[in-house]
Amino acid sequence: MKASYRTALLAAGLTLAAGPAAASGLADWDLKPATVNLGGWTGSLGGTANLTGYSANQDAGAGRTGGTASLFFDAGIDRLFSNGWRAGVKSVVNAYHDQLSSDNYGNDVFQKAYLFVQTPYGRVEIGQQDGAAYKMAMTGPLVADAAAIDDANITFFRDPSTGNAFTNIFNVRTGVFATANDAKLSYYTPRLLGVQLGVSYTPHMVKDGLPFISAGPHVADRQDNLIDAAINYTGFFGRTSLGLYAGLSAGHNAARTAGHDDLLDWAMGGELDYDFGDATLAVGGAYHQSNGYALDPLQAFASGTTRAVHASTKLTMGSWLAGLEYSDGTADAEAALPRLDMTGYEASLGYMINRNLQLTAGWQHLRTTRDTGAFYNGLPHVNMDAGFLYLRFHV
Repeated sequence: MKASYRTALLAAGLTLAAGPAAASGLADWDLKPATVNLGGWTGSLGGTANLTGYSANQDAGAGRTGGTASLFFDAGIDRLFSNGWRAGVKSVVNAYHDQLSSDNYGNDVFQKAYLFVQTPYGRVEIGQQDGAAYKMAMTGPLVADAAAIDDANITFFRDPSTGNAFTNIFNVRTGVFATANDAKLSYYTPRLLGVQLGVSYTPHMVKDGLPFISAGPHVADRQDNLIDAAINYTGFFGRTSLGLYAGLSAGHNAARTAGHDDLLDWAMGGELDYDFGDATLAVGGAYHQSNGYALDPLQAFASGTTRAVHASTKLTMGSWLAGLEYSDGTADAEAALPRLDMTGYEASLGYMINRNLQLTAGWQHLRTTRDTGAFYNGLPHVNMDAGFLYLRFHV
């Protein structure tokens, strides 16, 4: 089935799903995940559909007008025991995505599948799940996470020489994502005086559901025995709330080649919110540094650094949200790899139709440069602009 037809089917499905809500009044629509009792255990099924129309301009006439979409299902089964402990299994299935949407986990169908136990003494997770340094990240407020320029899950620009998303060369993010959804074991402390700690252990860069099952492919410069560690803080001071975060990921290069090293990837960030009564203003940002070229843990070098910064602000008034975002990432030149710089700006205006639906309109600008070689346009730089309309449906 052609991508355009699949996108059209997703759009039709989303429209049909909205039908009952339209009949009864969109503002009152409040869908929750479906649940079923399974002999003391509770099964649940929810999901998220993202549908975006855009008009993009790129140097050398590579821009286009089109659409992009993705569909996820969140499934789980858990049980609350008499001692207050909760245990279960959670999973996230990527049922559909195209080349411009939701590929941050490497085209995985099962993006997450893990066991968890929640106790008064903390939470333990084991399986294919985000690491602590990413899960606990605070990198600044966003109007629409998926359509942001920091850690983007939706992009509007293609490299015509490959047909792939142009941002694949350097997906700038300020949360530490080195262990992605590789199989791992994680522990999170209870929050005490606003502080929570988290740590993850990823024995190998492999996605086999559970850790220790496989060592994965024996590729050069693979990282083993990765440790994620993170701390965050949330506090409330009258009308002001504050969040702070620091996280790192460190690994051992198990097949070192010349010029490469063990991975060291760290970040810090935060957010400050002020409640005016009829509106809330949030400002924040983050800084990220890694010796992985363009944040790739398989390209951790002994010299040279990749840096990323993010700054954003969001104003919330009732159901309306407005925001501005800035992002910049720089990867130092390494051997035959060029120095890369990707700078972006975004302005967006969102409206929460109801608890399940958000509509966001925005404009995005990206500029990418390199110090050697050329991009598809024969130049060492590419300018890209896009206007978009993004609809998120979440249950």
